[in-house]
Amino acid sequence: MERVVRMRKEDRKPSKRVFPLLQNLDLDSVTFDQIQGVGDSITIEDMNEQELQDLVLVNLARLCVSSEWTGLLEAGGGTFSPALTDGSVIDSTYTLNRVDATMPWGINTGNNAQTTRDEPFYYPFVAPKTGDVSGIVVNISVAAASAVNFLVAVYSDDGGLPNEKLGVAVFDAEVSGQTEQTSLSATISLVKGTQYWIGYTRSASVAFTTMVGAPQTPWMGPTENISSSWQIMWEFDTHSNELVDTIVKTDISPRGYSRVSVGLNI
Repeated sequence: MERVVRMRKEDRKPSKRVFPLLQNLDLDSVTFDQIQGVGDSITIEDMNEQELQDLVLVNLARLCVSSEWTGLLEAGGGTFSPALTDGSVIDSTYTLNRVDATMPWGINTGNNAQTTRDEPFYYPFVAPKTGDVSGIVVNISVAAASAVNFLVAVYSDDGGLPNEKLGVAVFDAEVSGQTEQTSLSATISLVKGTQYWIGYTRSASVAFTTMVGAPQTPWMGPTENISSSWQIMWEFDTHSNELVDTIVKTDISPRGYSRVSVGLNI
């Protein structure tokens, strides 16, 4: 049987690096970077076992006193940062980003059609790249029988809700098919990885149909029960046929309608 001999306290040799280099610091002020700097000079071998133990002891004591866990809980991990492919860095000339169908909010499985309504609707998207929006694209499946516009805007995000209108595109809904509007009310500048919102409505109570994604989209918040759906937000009986400059959060509520397909050229 192998016998284990433990070091007695009186036989313990003081660290030549850990304590001398940190001795003038308090546990509530010493930082992980300072401890890391001391540890960088210590090689991992038997002769340095005691110094490695001392280093761990000091760091644990620091964590207990300062409640600052940098360097322990964060090591080896990273933030979840999905990114779409940028066509400019591969063999592609495409710049159109269909934001209702791209991650993380858009998980559409096809194309459907949906008649427009008077209420403004809103859904989130994450900017796939940094840049100014040069054009907004929609597809009107069935044109209106009389004069009416389709209004599509980009909003900023505030705590997971639409906030300030950044710019709006106006489409003639008497024209069917895919249409790009490059004349926007303002310059819409996006930052990659930042959440924004699409807002849309019709300018008058005249029916027309737009292309929408099939409704396999993530739910955006709590629902009444597991059979209810929350795929979009709307303003009911507050601002029909218009897109306001600033959203009043108490005016919006969840709904289960499909999201209009919108492409952004960036």
